[in-house]
Amino acid sequence: MAFPSRIRALPAAVLAVGLVAGSLAATSAPVTAARAADSSEESASDPASLVVSPRDPVIRADTAELRFDVLLRNPGTEELPAGRLQLRFGSAQLADAEQLDTILPVTSPLIAEASIGAVAAGEDRTATLTVPRDDIPLGTNAAFGVHSVQASYTPGPDPDTTQDEEQDPAEGAAGAANTAKTSTADAASGAAQKADTASAVDPSDADSSEVDPSDADPSDAADTSDPGSGVLTGLTQLVTELGTPGAPPSSGVNAPTPTVSLGLIVPLVLPSDIRTLPTRRQLEELAPKWDALLTEARIRQATLAIDPRIVAGIRAYGEEAPENARALLERMSALSLPTFMLQFADADPAAQAALGYSKLLAPSSLDFVSRFGVFPAADSDSVSGTEPREQTPQDAANEDQPDLDSAATEAVPTDPAPTEDGNDPGPEPTALPTLAELLAWPTTIAAAWPAEGAVDQATLSLLESSGIRTVVLDSSNVSGNDTPRASVGATSALITDAALGDAARTAIGGATSADRNAGTARLGAMLALAAQSNSSGVLIGLDRGALGDAEDPSALLTRIGTFNWVSSSTVAALPEGKASLRAGDTLEERRELLRTAAGRETSVNELGAVLVHAEYLSGYQRTRLLELFATRFAEPEDEFAAVAAHYRERDAELLEGVRALSTEHTQLVGTSTRVPVQLHNSLPFDALVSVRVDPSSAALSLPERDFPDITVPAEANQRILVPVHSRVSSGESGLVVSVSAATGEPTVFTGTLSISIRSVVETIGLWTLGSLAALLLGFGIWRSLRRKRSSEAGQTAAHQE
Repeated sequence: MAFPSRIRALPAAVLAVGLVAGSLAATSAPVTAARAADSSEESASDPASLVVSPRDPVIRADTAELRFDVLLRNPGTEELPAGRLQLRFGSAQLADAEQLDTILPVTSPLIAEASIGAVAAGEDRTATLTVPRDDIPLGTNAAFGVHSVQASYTPGPDPDTTQDEEQDPAEGAAGAANTAKTSTADAASGAAQKADTASAVDPSDADSSEVDPSDADPSDAADTSDPGSGVLTGLTQLVTELGTPGAPPSSGVNAPTPTVSLGLIVPLVLPSDIRTLPTRRQLEELAPKWDALLTEARIRQATLAIDPRIVAGIRAYGEEAPENARALLERMSALSLPTFMLQFADADPAAQAALGYSKLLAPSSLDFVSRFGVFPAADSDSVSGTEPREQTPQDAANEDQPDLDSAATEAVPTDPAPTEDGNDPGPEPTALPTLAELLAWPTTIAAAWPAEGAVDQATLSLLESSGIRTVVLDSSNVSGNDTPRASVGATSALITDAALGDAARTAIGGATSADRNAGTARLGAMLALAAQSNSSGVLIGLDRGALGDAEDPSALLTRIGTFNWVSSSTVAALPEGKASLRAGDTLEERRELLRTAAGRETSVNELGAVLVHAEYLSGYQRTRLLELFATRFAEPEDEFAAVAAHYRERDAELLEGVRALSTEHTQLVGTSTRVPVQLHNSLPFDALVSVRVDPSSAALSLPERDFPDITVPAEANQRILVPVHSRVSSGESGLVVSVSAATGEPTVFTGTLSISIRSVVETIGLWTLGSLAALLLGFGIWRSLRRKRSSEAGQTAAHQE
């Protein structure tokens, strides 16, 4: 699959307001947005949503203005009409995280409004609203805390305009001019968006009375989303930090800022579009991003979780690895940060346990990549290998990588070329590094990180049998604990906060800058609330899929560094307690698709017998399988079925192995000829095969039937010429072609190439040519004789005269 890069968006909360009386419940999304609906059918459809986010989620003493991006998203099939946007400020501080999604009452102060144009089906539109600090109803002595900001979209004219109060046409034109449509593709790529800009209105025009959201009457909140009216709402948060950190409480104005200890697990993983190991060009592009991430991780005292493919991928190219990638590897090994290795390709131990595996899957060989490396000889500074040639990176071994362009080639060392007789010239001058040498790494923790919420006792038992007694668990996977570290039976658990992880995931991998800023604002607010509640410490495990695909993976860590209420802590320094395992499970669909894919591995590996290097195929296939087990595919919304379908299609191509291509119709028009047989190699590595050709009937005879040691290049064709004699003048027959390994076993293909015998055509042609030649000769003789007689007759007449 060129699969699409996977980005997780936070789920939208459908506000079923007006159907029942009671308080409004909300999900754990950083921005709750939905169209009010009065039927379950509308709720089941893709609703339009409103996302609001501040460019900077902190109000500081020197803040002059606040800028909010309001994203109106229309995934439906009908256009959203133009309307009016309003921003309201929650004057009362939030008491806990449960209030993050509480809709503000209509009496909340209005701090900004603007018009927004129509949004076509399947598109987005963004408006930017600027609010002067003086328009925020908070004094300069406001205490540290979290406040909600609510955006609302009302279709049609300005909801405050009445029949007695018409809108100024010039003002309306200006408002319409401030709207600009932003395509989803531009937003997803992080390109600069055309934004609507509107000046903030005077908050004195609205009721500025302060109302505690927790005490708000549900009927007041219901007024913000009239059922059937198409009103949309979205929430975000601001943290007020107007005091001076560290000032004594007695000073009153400059009260100290509370802090919370934050531990981080930072994964170092490959992007989702790399299915096996990275090419040198990809390593060169990724190394600067990883280097920046390491810098931030060191500042935050984070624990690193490394995908072994990064270490092995750099080492596999030896001296041919990019210089910045080799420097990165040296820096990683020199860092004093706590480190543990993920399973290869971040394969999910929970899924393996669900399939009943008694030991963890591991790579079998990486020679299919390291064959391109350059390694110093044992007794010389020279490098083994032949002259480099231009070819696609990894010689099609990384065919699954959708970002590889066949036109974008680089010089890579290759295997020694076969001799003219097709035989391998002999062993390479230097040996390739072993798998153990490629994967060796000085880790400080023997830990595993299964998919969030999927761990059960079978997973822990599998890990214990593999010598791993530390596991990273999602807080939804445990019960009875309130500490980031705990003992779960005989296992030591690092417990990441699920809600904080969801907010961080959106902050890293949101589809647009508005989504990412909303995630950052929510994360900052939750950490501020944790600091206010005197939390003993929290642990966040950054999402592996989101971080791997992020354009700037270090950006969130940089933003966290600006939160004065967050104190960085090592994981080991966080408090420890006890917890009980709340058993999770792997999705049944994913489990069965993985079981089927794993079952095909043996069939694919059997075809390695026809290759020059059989270990290339087994190593390649195991690496692909491990990547299919990756934890990034564990969530229901990740559409794992599509990923597995692409994997199955590639398996089907590999299972074709080396075969003879059949032709629609081959005619034998002579009694003796050489029939071409085309061999095709579907495998991504060179094959060395033996071919036997037998006639399917007595109508044909073959003086030569065996063709040993035929080299068929990777994913290419090779032709052999088979001498054939026909024994009949016409008829139907065929050639039975068998393709086997060079040793004779196994046979990977047997098929019949149909041949129509038309040797009578040759006979008729020969008789026709012979007759024409005889006629031409006879005509020449007759013409010569006639001329001679005419000449003699003329001479006789002359004598007679």
